[in-house]
Amino acid sequence: MKKWILGLGLLLLVLAGCGNSKASEKELENLPNLSGETALILVHGTGGSADTFDGFSDTFIDDYKLSNERIKIEIGTDGKLTYHGVFTKNAKHPIVQIGFEDSIDASIEQQTDWLRIAMQDLEKRYHFATFDGVGHSNGGLVLSTYSQKYAKTAPTLERLVAMGAPYNDLDEEDNDGDLAFDDVPVTTPLLKTYEDNRAKMDSNLLVLSIAADIDDGSFSDDIVPVLSALGSRLIFKDTAKVYLESYYRGAEYDHRTMFANPDIQEKVAWFLYTYEGDKKEVELAHN
Repeated sequence: MKKWILGLGLLLLVLAGCGNSKASEKELENLPNLSGETALILVHGTGGSADTFDGFSDTFIDDYKLSNERIKIEIGTDGKLTYHGVFTKNAKHPIVQIGFEDSIDASIEQQTDWLRIAMQDLEKRYHFATFDGVGHSNGGLVLSTYSQKYAKTAPTLERLVAMGAPYNDLDEEDNDGDLAFDDVPVTTPLLKTYEDNRAKMDSNLLVLSIAADIDDGSFSDDIVPVLSALGSRLIFKDTAKVYLESYYRGAEYDHRTMFANPDIQEKVAWFLYTYEGDKKEVELAHN
């Protein structure tokens, strides 16, 4: 009988892990309270999926031993959430890999609202009070928009890492300059929107912005110009508690795979789990 009851409990956990956002009260009762943990939310870029960050999270779990559990959430265009996996009561620095059904045609604003649905549901299921976010390309824009639109809503975004995020779009002429820039030649509507909403952001936010140059003369990561990726300084430098930039140069820092680069993974791990960020700090990239 005890074995039967244990089996039923495990089945309920599996069902909870594969269900949508309309979890029953009974399912919620079988999920652990992880209010003492800060979730790490991974958000892919255009054309990505919930599997995009598999290698990244493998490194954090298997190599760095910084986390021990991860789940994935697929978000439909109707806002329906499909969970793959569940967290246990032993979860430490739990990782959630987000996947948008439409990551190509949907706007950054729409993807941000979908992410908000997921965060509300994670709070309901696991009682997360805080989370850190790592976003690649447009995923960085989604988290940046979240940092303004949902600044002080629970769970609270504490640390934001944007890797190759095109804050000022992709036009080379709009982003012509060098690392010493204090403005871009042309401010696109996207960047202007971020600048106009700076006051909405939580002043306690810690931000790490990562840009890369594949060193082929384009001053870009082959897709995103360096000044566009570091356009984040025009948004966060004077408003976030901490704003740090990291600039990488070399063919191995290509936009499409930068999140898989060991140097970048090590920097992100340091920022999320070692860097204290207990005082105001700004560190800009330099040649």
